[in-house]
Amino acid sequence: MAEILRINGLKVLSTSELLQLASLFQLDGTPESAETFGNGNVNDTFLVRTDSGNRYTLQRINHDVFKDPVSLMDNFARVTTHLAQKHMDGQTTLRTLVLVPAQDGSSYLTGEHGNYWRVTEYVPGGLSLEVPESREHAYEAARAFGDFQYQLSDLPGDPLIETIPDFHNTESRYQAFNKAVEQDVLGRTEEVKDLIAFARENELLAGMIRYADFPTRTVHNDTKLNNVLLHKETGKGMCVVDLDTVMPGCALHDFADLVRTAACSSEEDESDISKIHFLPDRFSALVDGYLAGVHDMLDSKEIERMVISPQVITYELSLRFLTDFLVGDTYFKVKRPGHNLDRARAQFRLLRSMQEHESTMEDRVSASLASGAC
Repeated sequence: MAEILRINGLKVLSTSELLQLASLFQLDGTPESAETFGNGNVNDTFLVRTDSGNRYTLQRINHDVFKDPVSLMDNFARVTTHLAQKHMDGQTTLRTLVLVPAQDGSSYLTGEHGNYWRVTEYVPGGLSLEVPESREHAYEAARAFGDFQYQLSDLPGDPLIETIPDFHNTESRYQAFNKAVEQDVLGRTEEVKDLIAFARENELLAGMIRYADFPTRTVHNDTKLNNVLLHKETGKGMCVVDLDTVMPGCALHDFADLVRTAACSSEEDESDISKIHFLPDRFSALVDGYLAGVHDMLDSKEIERMVISPQVITYELSLRFLTDFLVGDTYFKVKRPGHNLDRARAQFRLLRSMQEHESTMEDRVSASLASGAC
């Protein structure tokens, strides 16, 4: 069988091994094909087809990143169950991912080398974009993520577990960056002196959106544009995906990360930084859509920081990409030499462009609020 995945650079999975794993879940039909699927930076995902014509996504949870996969899956099940009920009750048009239980009824299985595997139903008719193709796409993606937060505002029970503690702690990310620079384990600091200097010049951003300073909400925490499916024909928001980082957090981090990926002229790993600039009109669509999605959930302080939050999250991702480059590309998947460096340079360039458009961003938020978007 063809080899299609190398896990952690060591274990090679064949198609037959993937099909055997898939057969341990309660699928409709017998799995007959499996192929790599999506472009996530952390987990490994496959599209499985059965002889009955059904499709499923089989996913390996990266336990090097998510240290407590069992709690993660508890979060996943609680969130999807709650959202499914909201959809069934007509409170939201958004669909949610549907977990397929294993043959023993559990929501996941453990495999060799401590790997955790799960299966969800494939969502047909969805479009996953790296950058919006229109203003409507931007608006709908933002509305979907806003509605996602709004629908989870009454999630019953105890707070969700933090699947990655301090995930959006920008000050902690800055400290990790400084440590990587000081240790310079691979001797890479010399070639990124300009980025190191720019990061330190903007250190104030690290403390501008502290989680503890805002209401605690159940948020997605990874709102890249490609984590919401848009309907292929209507362009409407269909389903929010990639739920592993759904946990307590700050609503602004979700809004900001969507702006980072959707109000930029290029993808986040563009190697030619001359192509990268912030798009104010796209930002305006994102503001309108997000405020429509969250309704009246945000408080005055959250609204006040909507303009600075995209700068903070872009700065944070810049630090994370640069740190990963300095320590040897241990967190984010890389597809080429210097991939994390390309990402870091692209994000720092976007940050600079955002700073140049800050007054315009303020005007766009004010205009959206005045129009009654929320």
